[in-house]
Amino acid sequence: ERVALEHIRRVVDSILGETTAPAPSPDTPAAQTIVNQPVLLSVPYIRQLGAGADRFSFDSGAAAGAMLVQAYSGQKPTPDEFFGKAGQTSDASLTLAQITAGLTAYGLASEIRSGLKLGDLALILVTGRPAVLPVKHELLREAGLTGESTSGIHYVVAVGMDVANVYLHDPLRRDDAGRGLAVPSLLLYRAWTQIGLDAASTALERAALIPRLALIRRVRVTASILNIRKGPSTNDEILGQV
Repeated sequence: ERVALEHIRRVVDSILGETTAPAPSPDTPAAQTIVNQPVLLSVPYIRQLGAGADRFSFDSGAAAGAMLVQAYSGQKPTPDEFFGKAGQTSDASLTLAQITAGLTAYGLASEIRSGLKLGDLALILVTGRPAVLPVKHELLREAGLTGESTSGIHYVVAVGMDVANVYLHDPLRRDDAGRGLAVPSLLLYRAWTQIGLDAASTALERAALIPRLALIRRVRVTASILNIRKGPSTNDEILGQV
C-alpha cells in the first residue's frame, strides 16, 4: 500500500509540475520518505459537540454531512439540522444511506462505495473529493489521538493524505483539535476495516461516501491589481502583479 501511495504521489507531482517530497533512493522504503505537510481539501470543520449539535449524541454522521454541505454549497446547516434532513428522529447513528439522503436534500449528489483500499482513497482525495468514512473510534482513542469516546458507528471526513498519514476532520471534539487530524495510514486502515466487523455488516468495511463532483472553490476578486508576493505575507517581497 505504501509503495502504491508513493507511486501515486510521484504521478500527481509530475502532472502538477511540482514536488512535495524528495525522490526516495532505491534502498529507502517508501514508508520512510519524508513529506511536507500536504495541502488539505477546503472543507470547513464542524464539531458534533456544542451549540447546534446538542440535540443528539450519535451525530457524527450529521456533522460530517454538514461539513460537505458547507464546503460545496456555502449553506451552513448545523448537525442538528442535517440530522433532520437525513430523516432520522431517534438518537442513533445515521447510516451512509441516510447521510446520502441528507446531502441530496441540500442539493449535493454523492455515492457510496465499500471494500476500498488506501490507494483508492488516495485517488479519491487527489481528484478533489473529500470522503466520509465510518471508523472504529476506539482505535483512535487507544492510539492517543483523542480523549473522547463513543460507541457504535463513528464518521470522519478524509480531507488529505500522504504516504505516512490520512488527514481527518474528526467531529468528536469540544474544540478544533479534530481539524485535519493526522492519523497513520495503517491505523486508519484498521479502524476503517474493523467498523464493518462491529456493525456485523461487510457493507461498512472500508466504505466511503463520496461526492460525485470535485470540490471547486470560487472567489470574487474586487481589486483591480493583485500583488504576487514571494511568500504568504503582505510583508513579503512583491514579485509581480496581475
